[in-house]
Amino acid sequence: MTQTQVVADAQLLSILDQDRPTPPWLERIDRWALRAGDAVNPILVKETRQALKSRQFVATFSLLLLAALGWTVVGSLLMMPQIYFLPSGPTMLVGYYLVLAVPMLLVIPLAAYRSLEAEIDDGTLELLSITSLSPRQIVIGKLASAALQMMLYFVALFPCVAYAYTLRGIDLPTVLLVMGLLLLSGLTLTIIALFFAPLATGRTGQITSLLALLSILVVAEWAIGFLALGLILQGNPMSGEETAYVVFASIVFCLTASSIFLAAAAAQLAPESENRTTAIRIAVLVHQTALIGVMAYSLSLGPDVAWPTTFLIGSHLLVMWVVVGAMLSAEASTITARMRRSLPSTFLGRLFLTWLTPGPATGLVFAVVNIVVLMGTLHWLADRVTNIQGTSRIRTLTVPIQDALPLLAAYLAFALVGVRALVAGLRARNPVRVSIGLAAMAVVLLLMAIVPYSIGLHLNEYRTYGYSLAQVTNWAWTIGLALNRNLPDEAFYLVLALGAIAFIGHLVFVGRTVLPQKLATPRRVLEERDRLAGVIRHDAEQPDPLGLGTDSDRTQQANTDDRRASTTS
Repeated sequence: MTQTQVVADAQLLSILDQDRPTPPWLERIDRWALRAGDAVNPILVKETRQALKSRQFVATFSLLLLAALGWTVVGSLLMMPQIYFLPSGPTMLVGYYLVLAVPMLLVIPLAAYRSLEAEIDDGTLELLSITSLSPRQIVIGKLASAALQMMLYFVALFPCVAYAYTLRGIDLPTVLLVMGLLLLSGLTLTIIALFFAPLATGRTGQITSLLALLSILVVAEWAIGFLALGLILQGNPMSGEETAYVVFASIVFCLTASSIFLAAAAAQLAPESENRTTAIRIAVLVHQTALIGVMAYSLSLGPDVAWPTTFLIGSHLLVMWVVVGAMLSAEASTITARMRRSLPSTFLGRLFLTWLTPGPATGLVFAVVNIVVLMGTLHWLADRVTNIQGTSRIRTLTVPIQDALPLLAAYLAFALVGVRALVAGLRARNPVRVSIGLAAMAVVLLLMAIVPYSIGLHLNEYRTYGYSLAQVTNWAWTIGLALNRNLPDEAFYLVLALGAIAFIGHLVFVGRTVLPQKLATPRRVLEERDRLAGVIRHDAEQPDPLGLGTDSDRTQQANTDDRRASTTS
């Protein structure tokens, strides 16, 4: 067969293939592959290329391989000849863990922090903000790049871990627990690092945030290493059911807490005209709901597990709402037209979803309602724990705490109203950042305790005096007496009344700002959405006798101007 005949046959086959219809299942696969390709984050591709070519990754990966090889040789020689007849797996696995923990818990989070910080310093983030990429996609792209590097480190050390397992002395569930702990901790610390990157502006602020991040990473490295080495050398002291519960609770806690930090990091990158707070409020609400489920699950494991779980998670959620509530109460009261267009329009939607919209008024209501729900749930869980048989020792601990929970809710509601008023007074003269709410909360709590105590001390000629109803705003003294079960009933109900009056008074005085009204979406915005969605309106293109361009051209230009204005602000 000549070359001419081969070319002719190939052309004939191509013509036949063009006439042959494509099978439907193959078209579906092709469409799915196209959507998957479009869904791949361009930030992930860019970051992966830069990371794999960077000196930091090359140096870290090379040192990891050299350290693993060196410990394999040195550790095996040090345990000769006992390695042939004695279990030596734990000792070898300790060395491999230390080799892998340094890049996972220290190097990769710092690299992710520096990558996002460099985007901000170099001005490339402003270029990304005018593209179709959202701030959340940018943050997730950075996280995905870090996760890919972690996978490479795990793959590189997998043969070494398998070698340690074959030396006996350690079981497979323990190995999986240690590796899972390392992976989950590395991802969580990376998300925290991404949250710290845009947190501060200016050289001084960046140095402060870097030092804070380094402190967190070092403490986490030590704490996680202490736990991992205990699992390797001493084994797992928990039963199978308790281990499953701890693993489930750890995964739920890390995933939901990480979603809060991701939403906060994306909010810091978004322009001021965008809705920055709804995603954070949803993440916080999901975090609390998930942890309440974890506490309810702990009741099935007995009081010895349910009591410390309820106490630790309840304390964490209480501190979280002090911080989150203070920052929500310090938000700017200005709601842009773009935000108001996305407000719910139905009665049920406004009743349940309005509290997710930006603004200090809705933020205060959102925080107080969740605090009341939390305190009621903790009261119910504590009651369930005390009703379990054989828990007289736990009953003496939980009953005073149950009495203090309503007081905590009332005091926090009163303090949040004070923060709202204080920040509003400061914002009337100067621009105020949301982080000022934390300082305002500290000031309000300090004044609530110090002012009545100082007045009483002065009236009693600076001598020791007893508790009276004049000290009801002194939350430290009042809660202390409640924990000791010495608080008068009049003071208890007066504190509840003060919290309720402050909250209801806030609703009355702020008026319609608590329930912002929805704005109708302009016609040009609807046309632009339809154009982007591929829908063509028949009346979209109107005659243009003055030569000003068609409606779509003017809409596109207006949206471009809006994006540029948002980026500049």
